[in-house]
Amino acid sequence: MACKKIIFEIEQDLAKKKESRMKWVIVPDEPVSMDIGDKEGNSVWRIFVYKPQNEDVMKALRRKGYTPRLFSYNKQVWQAENEQRKQLEIEVKNCTTELRKQAVDAYGQLFHALMHLKVMRAYIDGVLRFGIPPKFFIAIVMPKKGCERSILNDMNKVLADESLKDMYGEKQDAGDAEDYWPFVSVPLTSPNFMHATKD
Repeated sequence: MACKKIIFEIEQDLAKKKESRMKWVIVPDEPVSMDIGDKEGNSVWRIFVYKPQNEDVMKALRRKGYTPRLFSYNKQVWQAENEQRKQLEIEVKNCTTELRKQAVDAYGQLFHALMHLKVMRAYIDGVLRFGIPPKFFIAIVMPKKGCERSILNDMNKVLADESLKDMYGEKQDAGDAEDYWPFVSVPLTSPNFMHATKD
């Protein structure tokens, strides 16, 4: 009789504890921020719930405006995904290295060709402006950012004939369609068509 009484009391005690515990479908102290968020203030949190109540919890969260997602841990699946992630990281790194190498090589070749075109244009414009045999020299001027206009004006003051200075200048100053200087100015920029965007 005493043994049955003890077993009964234990069962009653366990039932009370279970009933008390099941009031909370979310395991106490388990909501944890994953430190994942965006500029709009959305963030990702992890919570543990008792399995029989997961659907009720998800419904309650949706009613409160949250977006719950059920996650079940599977070690084998996690290991497979982790191995795949590592393999993809290696492939991305190799592809990035190869792409960077090709881009550097291509840039060098394009810049080399562009410089040839700029020199040819400067020579042809110089011949058309000043005649043959050419009596001019070609130089590269590398001004600081924002100083291009002042350098062109200073060169104009030095190189322009005193009686013809008024006809030279930038198009907004001279009212012409193109800039006109007593020298040939060829900016070292890429052609406009390379910057054109598709509609």
